[in-house]
Amino acid sequence: MPTLLERTIPIYHFHEVHTRWIQAAPTQVWQALSTLCLDQLTVSRLLVALRHLGTRPPSAGKPLFTDGPARMLETTAPTYAVGGAVARPWQQHPERREVTSLDEFAGFEEPGWTKFLTDFHLEPCDGGVQLTTETRGYSTDDRARRRFALYWALIRPASGLVRRDMLVTISRLATRPSS
Repeated sequence: MPTLLERTIPIYHFHEVHTRWIQAAPTQVWQALSTLCLDQLTVSRLLVALRHLGTRPPSAGKPLFTDGPARMLETTAPTYAVGGAVARPWQQHPERREVTSLDEFAGFEEPGWTKFLTDFHLEPCDGGVQLTTETRGYSTDDRARRRFALYWALIRPASGLVRRDMLVTISRLATRPSS
């Protein structure tokens, strides 16, 4: 059965998938995912600081799940979540359009924007959990697609580092001994 991400953006202009097996119960992995803060990440914290030129990002100290760059639009604890954003990330101070549901996200067609969806899929596997995150993006017109393509070419390696940093940190948090 296709995920909400696959159903909402079946056609996309960019795409990225990362996965990690974690030796923990789905509820432990979900807890780590849903409470993960930027301050707990290592590489990502530095990259976000560079992006914000030394100013404290608005989501610092808050769970990325609720206050991150992609607003969570649907969650099915402890197995699935999908979040989205509509933005112009190629700008020095990126404009964003607020979307509050998958229907609103899917229906947004105003030219000049790129729409992103990121999901987190937790699947019990081999006595642990396979945690996969996939990001898809779709630009609403050719000009936005060209602008985003240049931006993506520059930041894609860092984007992959951020995703892997998240997965490693979630694994660390989910498998640490309880205090």
